[in-house]
Amino acid sequence: MTVEQTFLLHDDKASLRQIVLESEQWGVRVQTVETMEKCLSLAHIAAGEMVLALLCHADNVFLHINRLRMDFPAAGVIVVRRDKMAGLERGHLLLVGADACFDQDALPVEVVACVQALRRRGFALQQSLRGAQDGLPPAITFMRKQDVKPQSQLWDLTENGWTMMTPKGHSVMLTRGERRIVQVLFSVCPETVERDRLFPLEEGREATARSVDVLISRLKRKLTAMGEELPIRSVRGEGYAFVGKVPAACQELTRVSLSNDEVYE
Repeated sequence: MTVEQTFLLHDDKASLRQIVLESEQWGVRVQTVETMEKCLSLAHIAAGEMVLALLCHADNVFLHINRLRMDFPAAGVIVVRRDKMAGLERGHLLLVGADACFDQDALPVEVVACVQALRRRGFALQQSLRGAQDGLPPAITFMRKQDVKPQSQLWDLTENGWTMMTPKGHSVMLTRGERRIVQVLFSVCPETVERDRLFPLEEGREATARSVDVLISRLKRKLTAMGEELPIRSVRGEGYAFVGKVPAACQELTRVSLSNDEVYE
């Protein structure tokens, strides 16, 4: 999935580091840049899933927002401040083109959640544009997609394994641990995989069978809340198996991703 760019204008490197750490847990890549020129250069060539974080002090933030809007009118623009932000200033920033503003009271996870919301908006925009190109009003296109039943029961992964697509069309964001487990199971499904292979040892950390059980249980609850059943089965004394249907292309890409991440042998 490719969407319009997302920009994060910040004025404090320390707080940005916390946002970057939180972002990694949800599969959001953040690339820091020091100048507007470098930011625009990367934005025109980088994948839309990457967030570009530009160091921007208060005196320049209005100009920077206007400049970004000139090149990327549908982009997501988030402002993060180290100090407390007055309501009037926040309102002015939103009026000139920012999508969201955060200050010292915001948690890093709130910023990441905003990024994910903007990405969903970008995806919906692309779907509407495709419908318009087919000669259908976006609303009719959306209604038809809702009415059409899936022709297969395939499960898939996008965004390098950070998002799982369900047969009913739901998009499920995965944490680092969930992503690892799903990728390994998808890569060899419907074969059974031992628990210690699902969650290999990492430097300074011991993985346990319990941690795997907890992650899989949590992921199943996510799907249950969406009205779907995650087809991961526990095989007594052996491990877990994914018994759903996965496209061959997805399996191959998953193996490549696991190899590149060096998390599975």
